Amino acid sequence: MQKVDLFIRHALVVTQDDQRRILEDGALAVKADRIAALGPTAEMDAVFTADRVIDASGRALFPGLVNIHTHLFQSAVKGLGEDMPVEQWVQAVTFPTARVINPEEAYLLSLVSCLENLRSGATTVMDFMYSLDNPALHDAVIQAILDSGLRGRYTRTIVDSGEEMGIPAVMRQPVKEALAHARTLQNRYNGAGDGRLDIGLAIGVIWAITEPGLRAVRRCADETGMTITMHVNETLFDNVAAQQRWGRATIPMLFETGVLGPDFIAVHCVHMTDEDIELFVRRNVAVAYNPVSNMYLGSGIAPIVQLARQGLRIGLATDGSGSNNCQDMLETLKFGALLQKVGHMDPSCVVAQQALDWATRGGAAALGLADQIGSLAPGKKADFFLVTPFTAKATPVHDPVATLVYSAGQPNVEMVVVNGRILMENGVFTHLNETQILHDAQRAAQNLARRAGTEKLLERRGKWRPV
Repeated sequence: MQKVDLFIRHALVVTQDDQRRILEDGALAVKADRIAALGPTAEMDAVFTADRVIDASGRALFPGLVNIHTHLFQSAVKGLGEDMPVEQWVQAVTFPTARVINPEEAYLLSLVSCLENLRSGATTVMDFMYSLDNPALHDAVIQAILDSGLRGRYTRTIVDSGEEMGIPAVMRQPVKEALAHARTLQNRYNGAGDGRLDIGLAIGVIWAITEPGLRAVRRCADETGMTITMHVNETLFDNVAAQQRWGRATIPMLFETGVLGPDFIAVHCVHMTDEDIELFVRRNVAVAYNPVSNMYLGSGIAPIVQLARQGLRIGLATDGSGSNNCQDMLETLKFGALLQKVGHMDPSCVVAQQALDWATRGGAAALGLADQIGSLAPGKKADFFLVTPFTAKATPVHDPVATLVYSAGQPNVEMVVVNGRILMENGVFTHLNETQILHDAQRAAQNLARRAGTEKLLERRGKWRPV
């Protein structure tokens, strides 16, 4: 008998492997941080013994979901920026908040976002942190990711212009200085948390960076191996601003400056021309699809079906809670499929399996981690979650994939494992005091709203202050 650390048996295992195999009575063995084996329970029982054996009868086991775009600290502003387009929303809500947030608040509010990701089955997140000039704020968000147990990529945003657009001084730095800080973060944190964390680069928007800045980010990425992510054509304003500044639209400008490449994850991509899509294909760009955020801000419907048909890597994302009001990847799964159906007026244009692929295999591929996460296979990281069918929302169940995409909610997520470690069991976090964190975060958000002046947005609305 082979000894492993964790052995889960009698589960319905949705592997998300190349064949999309589903094992109706499956077992999975974990050794350290990796999957040692999986297969039919009867066969696995004959081979493995473990320190911890879990009988998962009646439940389904899925690979962890991959959330490839969020702003973790934005849980601070849930519900404050109602009914605004993105350009007004950043001025009224997120910029004032970013200007005054302190490291303790950034840690607590980011930790809340991490917990919700885990509760909704997400085991990997890519955080797009604002370009704040206080290094302690970046350290605080990174610490929240590490303490939560999530697998994460933390991206440090580069912004070297945009004063005329209202970007605060604390969010603008010379490119050389900002990239030096990104390199410092990479040297300090790459591989932290038993290999769960790495560092990447981010470009805020096309109207908040200079042409030398774009070229410098590409050089840094090439020299360090850091990926680049960027908000791209979330609204029509991106192209208007790019045309005014450079005489060409956003994506042609990114192509011209060499920014586009296989290591580039384009966020939103709502307003795309045929030329834009062709340039993405030529450079093998990955795309982060943010359906709930795009609806919430009224940005439009991204042409994700068209992008997917061109062979581009598509990952699913919540965006920050400021433009979503939550970090629920299960909700995002459902809306990701439904929004495309509405946009195409075709219920078959995105099926449940496609949506799950975007949230697992697609996200892993977009991050360059397809050999590590995104499916359940021997040798891959032990990142997965266990789903119980017995909630009123989900029951009765028939098809496990359709159930997860269209019917499941956070109460269905019973257990979450990241890097071989059980982080949540029977709906309770094993390593953190969730109740205390939530109360502390509520107090922090209330104090932050008062200092930032965003509390005034509630003057004609109800104000809820539970602590």
